[in-house]
Parts: sequence; C-alpha cells; structure tokens
Amino acid sequence: MQKAARLREEDIQLIARAREGDERAFKKLLSKYERPVFSICLRMVHNRDEAADLSQDSFIKVFGMLERYNPAYAFSSWLFKITSNLCIDHLRKRRIATFPMDEPIEGDKGDIQRQYIAPDLDPEQEMVQRERMSRLDEAIRGLPDHYRVMLILRHQEHLSYEEIADALEIPLGTVKARIHRAREMLKNGLKGKDFF
Repeated sequence: MQKAARLREEDIQLIARAREGDERAFKKLLSKYERPVFSICLRMVHNRDEAADLSQDSFIKVFGMLERYNPAYAFSSWLFKITSNLCIDHLRKRRIATFPMDEPIEGDKGDIQRQYIAPDLDPEQEMVQRERMSRLDEAIRGLPDHYRVMLILRHQEHLSYEEIADALEIPLGTVKARIHRAREMLKNGLKGKDFF
C-alpha cells in the first residue's frame, strides 16, 4: 500500500473513532495536523498569537463538523480548506497593520529603539537577505487573499496542484491559473525593487 493511501486510511480510522467520542483519536489527529495548520495560519496572518487562535478555531470547527467529512477526499485537504477560509475571513475583517523595523517603540518613559540578535552570517549578506525576504513578504502580503493562499499552499506547505484543488474545492485548471497569475503578480510587484 502506498504511503499516501496508508496515511489516508489511518485518518479515516481516527476520524471514525473520534466521531464515537474516542478522545485519544481526537488528540492523535490534532497532534498530526497541528503544525501544518499553524504554519498555514502564520503564513497568512504573520502574527503568532493570531495564528495560534486561528489554528485553534480551525480545529474546533473541524471537529464540530466531523460528521460532514467525506472520506472520498483526504482529511488534510478538507482541514486545509477550512483553515484557509478561516484565515481569509479573518483577513477580510481586519487588515494586517505593518510597521517599519527601524521605527522605535513608544514606551512610558519615551521611545525605545528596536534591538535584534546579531546574525551568524556576514552582516552585509544578512542585511541583503533580510531586505530581500522583507520585500518578498511584503509583495506576498499585497496579493489578493485568493492568490496569496495559493502560493502559501503550493510553495510553503508543498501541496500538489491536485491537493490544493481538493482542499479548496475548485477545479484543477483554476488552481493552475491562479498560481500562475499569483507568480506573475509577485514578479511584477518585485520589479524595480532590486530583488532579482
């Protein structure tokens, strides 16, 4: 039996037991998917506390709807779809506020300069790398939500096009088109910003 089929079968058995009230099965599913769900949330909202809350909300929603899970599809796809939709809804309700890294923090006794841990790399290389990642991150955040989630699921969660189509319940052609469009938008957004 292939690894994916074996994992899917394991999930189906755990879900069946969780539906019957088996707390250990519930905890096993939670521990199995906790990290990827948190990762998706963090990459979507860029705030650890909000990501933790959204992860928890995701699992609460999923386990409240276990009766609706269709075993014809991978549990991870269903879970990631719910997670992505929760993140998109959250972002629609509240846009992420950004701040410059060199801007001081206001304190009771005046402004406090931000301090960062010294990098192990050559300071110039580290600065260039940090600037590039900051520009990339900013460009990804600037994408419309439905494009951003595609890039996160494909390039950061390493899902296949088919898994993304299953997770979001959209046609495979739409997934490919959106990922292509998101990459083009990202490329255009980074032009002239000394990224390439």
